[in-house]
Amino acid sequence: MHGSSLFDRMIDATVAAANEHSLKTALSDVARAHGFERFAYLNLHTAKSFAVSTYQKEWQSLYFSRSYMAIDPVVTAAKRLRRAFRWSVDVERRRADNSIKEFYDTAAEFGIRSGLSIPIWTGFGQFAILTLASARHLEISGPDDLDTVGAAGAAALIHARLQGTTTPTQRPDFIFSDREALCLRWAAEGLPMHSIADVTGLTYHTVRWDLDRVKAKLGVYTQKQAVAVASRFGLI
Repeated sequence: MHGSSLFDRMIDATVAAANEHSLKTALSDVARAHGFERFAYLNLHTAKSFAVSTYQKEWQSLYFSRSYMAIDPVVTAAKRLRRAFRWSVDVERRRADNSIKEFYDTAAEFGIRSGLSIPIWTGFGQFAILTLASARHLEISGPDDLDTVGAAGAAALIHARLQGTTTPTQRPDFIFSDREALCLRWAAEGLPMHSIADVTGLTYHTVRWDLDRVKAKLGVYTQKQAVAVASRFGLI
């Protein structure tokens, strides 16, 4: 089916839905009618990240507990492209490094092999993503056959309905490991990563890894933001 038909139906379903439950059901029906078994709305907003999704519960829990948003290629592509795009695990896995391959393999185990994603920019450097996913391999063609304007309109409307949800299907628990908390506490004192490594006896690579995980958990992009958000929410 042509992309604009999909986005028109998404808009109609969102406008017609009386509540969050009926919206979720309607979006699931539209997704299935167009060859996608599942959908996910992922709001990556500092320490208030959450998902409204029909993905399996175990996958949603793993995604947040393992901070997969830090390495998820769909999230990375959404930040870079800033428009609707298609993706395929089978295609992208061939040129991925080992950590990304492991992510792809785990996603595939939960029936996530290909999809269509639409980034939604929500202000102050924050964004959300709407994704329709399939357990099957779907052919990926160029962006020219996608109604990117229609996609953006549909995603923005869905975001407006879901951004204030009181019933997310998953949200992260902001629990840092002892090592992550230690690195973040030193970062809050103004130490750069190489100095944190010297003080703690950790390697630079380990410090960087831990602070990257902290940033992913908090949904921020810089060390300064991580310190500010963690301080605001009393996490350090």
